[in-house]
Amino acid sequence: MQLKRKIGLIASLASLLLALPVAAQGADSQARGLNWRSDKDALPGTVMYSQIRQGSADVSTACVGGFNDKNCDAKTASLLVNNFLPTCDLEKVLDCIDTVSWIKSDGTAVVGKQTKVRGSAWDDYAYVRNEALRVNKPTLPGIFTFTGLTHSKGSDFAVTAHIATPIKAGVVSDPDISLVILPVYLVAGLDPADDSECLTANTSDVDTVCYKSAPMDDDPTFKMTLKLVSRPQGWMAGRVVNPSVTFTAPTADEKRTLVTLQGSSMKVQTIDRTYLSTNADQKAGWEKILTVISDSRAPWSSPGDVMYPLPPDKTSVGIFNSIVAKDATFDTADALKTVWRIDLQPKGRADGLTSCDSSDFQGFVSSNAMVFKSALPNFDKTTGTLDYTVSSPHYKPDGKTAFEGRYDLLVATPFARCVWNLKAGEIPAKDVVTVTVQKGDETKVINAELSLDENYFRFTASGFTFSQAKLSIKLKPKDAITPTSPTTPAATAAVPAPAPAAATPSAKATTITCVKGKTTKKVTAVKPTCPAGYKKK
Repeated sequence: MQLKRKIGLIASLASLLLALPVAAQGADSQARGLNWRSDKDALPGTVMYSQIRQGSADVSTACVGGFNDKNCDAKTASLLVNNFLPTCDLEKVLDCIDTVSWIKSDGTAVVGKQTKVRGSAWDDYAYVRNEALRVNKPTLPGIFTFTGLTHSKGSDFAVTAHIATPIKAGVVSDPDISLVILPVYLVAGLDPADDSECLTANTSDVDTVCYKSAPMDDDPTFKMTLKLVSRPQGWMAGRVVNPSVTFTAPTADEKRTLVTLQGSSMKVQTIDRTYLSTNADQKAGWEKILTVISDSRAPWSSPGDVMYPLPPDKTSVGIFNSIVAKDATFDTADALKTVWRIDLQPKGRADGLTSCDSSDFQGFVSSNAMVFKSALPNFDKTTGTLDYTVSSPHYKPDGKTAFEGRYDLLVATPFARCVWNLKAGEIPAKDVVTVTVQKGDETKVINAELSLDENYFRFTASGFTFSQAKLSIKLKPKDAITPTSPTTPAATAAVPAPAPAAATPSAKATTITCVKGKTTKKVTAVKPTCPAGYKKK
């Protein structure tokens, strides 16, 4: 019964900040805390919730007994089914993990092997497999090893593929999927006072087994392939360097879309603070930031212990920056974690771009910032820029070294042409790509790269610092050139030559012939030049 009460509490919280109990500190002590953690999610595990309207609010309630719960009839109720993806050797029809591979420095792929499952079943909330509703039976995440890949605590890596499937009156929507790969180690001997560090599949797992995130000097590259019932739409957001996304269409033999996701792990800052009422300094420290935490349970006058695991979203940007203004120690990270993470958000849309929305995949955004205003960029119609507001501690845990930001953006080519009003065949020249960072009243151009292929416009920015930064990406279609052949393939990562200088109204275009082996191209412009690798005939 205690377990049922706990899950009911988690599901019913409707406040902006999720409040979870922390370990009891004694009858005469209270605890408060907050954290930003990308390496550890408070995932709901293998449990299904029904959403019931009560007054002006929707109340989420865990389905005891799955679909047999009177409030969880799939034909009439609004449900959210939480689960983990199985491997495809066990699942031949529904969504699954096909392979997880480590990519070595020479490009060789080492396919990982699942050695064990992580966690334990949550029998009270079990539900049955329902193929029509795109619901697999409750599945536990796995521990993988990759031959030749180790970290400071061994060779185990936790591979988590959490899936949340909405069902409303029998109608299924595409699920949200969160993919995480972390170096981990199994703790020998459980410490109830330290179970908050355990990576769990279900809340009860800390009573039996505990895996913790392990330090790692390297940032390994991983590739994960999924077989999905429907092709991902909208956007993806991640914590990976140099992300790539490819789709393989279904065939007569394989009805599912093959989705291949690749990128290198990145170091992400974390904040994790706990304050005890019995410690004068800690009590004063919480009181210093108390006004920022807009929750009735935050003051010491409220009974019980409360922890706030803050999400890296738009609410957290303002909260974090306000806390830094009140307590400068928050401008130094508590730790750096090695993280590989990708979130598939089928309904994700970049704000301000409704005219360019489609039912197809639009893009991928990745950053090492601790928090961000939105997981997706915002389009500013006035400036013609895709904007991304991020925030993070200025310093690494040593308190001296500035933490450098990283930002990767993939925009699907059809979507990019709509965003920047590029006609078919138009390709922006490299020197008209502008990426700026705004920090307070200061605006500066940062290191930025643009590469193009038939699938994506790829932007990369690095070398900027925090606490808060606003990145703006802009292309100038008026400076675009029109090639006479398809875009350079992605494998070459080449960027077309700069556009010729603007002509005066009286200038006259001329045509030249360019050759490369047996290939011939004609280029027409005021001052025509041959593409890279070609010579004027």
